[in-house]
Amino acid sequence: MQKIFIVDDNNASLTACKKILKPHYEVYPIPSAEKMFEMLEHVMPNLILLDVDMPDMNGYEAAGRLKKNETYSEIPIIFLSGRIDPTSEMVGLNLGALDYIHKPFVSELLLRRIKTNMSILDTQGKPTDAFKGAIAPLNDIIGILDAGMNTDDPVKMKDSIAKAANTARQLLTEIKKNLEN
Repeated sequence: MQKIFIVDDNNASLTACKKILKPHYEVYPIPSAEKMFEMLEHVMPNLILLDVDMPDMNGYEAAGRLKKNETYSEIPIIFLSGRIDPTSEMVGLNLGALDYIHKPFVSELLLRRIKTNMSILDTQGKPTDAFKGAIAPLNDIIGILDAGMNTDDPVKMKDSIAKAANTARQLLTEIKKNLEN
C-alpha cells in the first residue's frame, strides 16, 4: 500500500486528511516539519502532503530542505494551504511540488487530485520538467468539470465548461512551449 505523509500543525486538518485517505493509503499524520524529518529516517513515503504555514519550519523551507537532500529529493510533494494568492502557489510549484491544494478542501476533490497525481507517478515514473507544470492545471480542469456536473443550473454548467476549455487551452500552449525548449 502506498504511504502518504500528512504534515500539518493543525490537528483538525490532520484528522480530516487521515479520515479521507486511510481507506486508500497508508497514512502518517505528522504535526511538524521537524517531526517529518525524524519520520523519514524510518519510513519512505510515496507522497508528502505539506502544509505551508507552520511554526518553526514552514512548508516551503521543508520542501527546500527535502529537495537538497539526495535521499529525499525525489519524494513528490503536494502543498496544502489556506493561502489563495497566485504568488504563494507559484512559490510552491517552483519548489518542485506536483500540486497546490487550497484549504478548506472538499474531501472528494482532495482524494481525486491525490489519486490523479499518484496515478501519473505510477504510470510514468517521476514527471519530467516539461510536464510537471501540467499537473495542477489538469487537476483544476477536473475540479471545474466536476463542479459543472454537480449542478442542474444550465448557466453554471456552461460557465464550468467555458472555464475548463480556457484552462485546457492555456495548458496546451504551455506544454507546447515546454516541448519546444
